[in-house]
Amino acid sequence: MSIDTIFILSQNGEILAHRIFKGIKRKETLPEFYSQFVQFFRGTNADKEYPIIRIKDALYPFVTFSDIIIGAIVTEEIPVLQLFAILFLILDVLKSSFPNESSEKLKQNLPAIGIMLDSVFDYGYPQIIQKHVLESIIKPGSLIEKIEEKIIGRQNVQKETVSVLEKYIDCQADVREHCQYRIPEIKGNEAVYFDVIEFLDCVFDKNGRILIEEINGEIKVDCNLSGIPELFVFLNQTNQFNDYTVHECLIQKIDTFERERVLAFVPPSGTTTIFYYNIKGISIKTPFDFIPKLQFLKNQVKIEILIKNRPVRGQQYVVDEFHAKLTVPTGLTLGETEMAQGTIQQLENAILWRIGKLEIDSAIRLAVTFTATEEQFNVIQQGNFLVQLKFVVNTFSPSQTKIDKVEVRNGAKVLTKKARNIAKSGYYEIRLN
Repeated sequence: MSIDTIFILSQNGEILAHRIFKGIKRKETLPEFYSQFVQFFRGTNADKEYPIIRIKDALYPFVTFSDIIIGAIVTEEIPVLQLFAILFLILDVLKSSFPNESSEKLKQNLPAIGIMLDSVFDYGYPQIIQKHVLESIIKPGSLIEKIEEKIIGRQNVQKETVSVLEKYIDCQADVREHCQYRIPEIKGNEAVYFDVIEFLDCVFDKNGRILIEEINGEIKVDCNLSGIPELFVFLNQTNQFNDYTVHECLIQKIDTFERERVLAFVPPSGTTTIFYYNIKGISIKTPFDFIPKLQFLKNQVKIEILIKNRPVRGQQYVVDEFHAKLTVPTGLTLGETEMAQGTIQQLENAILWRIGKLEIDSAIRLAVTFTATEEQFNVIQQGNFLVQLKFVVNTFSPSQTKIDKVEVRNGAKVLTKKARNIAKSGYYEIRLN
């Protein structure tokens, strides 16, 4: 599968970024594409479909968000859904990198966006690449911007700090090793913080059997140290990692990790994800039991969900930001609901149960009834009923991966070092039938 062109437009038709792989004159057709987009798709739910515009012998599949259009030009037969998956990947990267969803912000980062597009396509052929790698390429917020964000608004800004910053902005300072992600002359508050965040990807069938079970973790560092310190991060266990990738600051001493299982690096200023890892084949235990019950009655479907807090390895945890989305087949009408905690929001073919906190030693219950016509009921019973969970558990490590110790060399004599674990749901699904 290959494409002719990849492009990003603003909602007024301005070309923000593009890469032409073949067909030099294809760019000239974008005004016609934009004209058809305005005529047939603007103001519609195009993002919920798989929109494609045809112009002569070429197809223009595209996705949209806010005031941005991301599309491709294709002149050969291709698997359309696979191409849309790539467009949605680019969309997700832009959404996470530019949360304000502004085309003006994209204009300020066009070089990085161009590099990102080159990483996704090689002469028009899509490449296998992870989302976080693309985010590291395109993430807005250079070192200068990070420093500006930290010093703007402070009441006691040191004049020498501002002077150093201005020299780097004006390109008057010497370019030295590590200067691509830190400025040694800037004085920090001599503190470094680590977050070990693990995302749980799990899918269970109706009998509770595990279909998919893996952990995708990341280690973030928030560094406010002065000068050029060197950090040595000791993890309690690393042999269970099936795969990992690292930030560029770790590449020079990756052999230290391979040999001694220690992360050695000069940290970037500000907050940066320095290490990603994947763990498969591990039994994941969450600090709650999820007990569903699905019943088909005469023209009715009754669903009960019981969620109980439970200890893991002898330790109890509060579950925060708990949400449960119940998706049902088309044709069902929501009837009675019964719950003791949270709120219900009705969606298209689904309901969203905003639970909030699941406290230690607590249990919560939801009971809902759906109705259907007699003609539809037999078809509905063959449809899919499933629940997707979202949650956050602080101080919890499903894989038990933790930072044992952090050593700082070439740093201040007195400094603060802290590390914490956070578990979050990734794709967490329970199938009810």
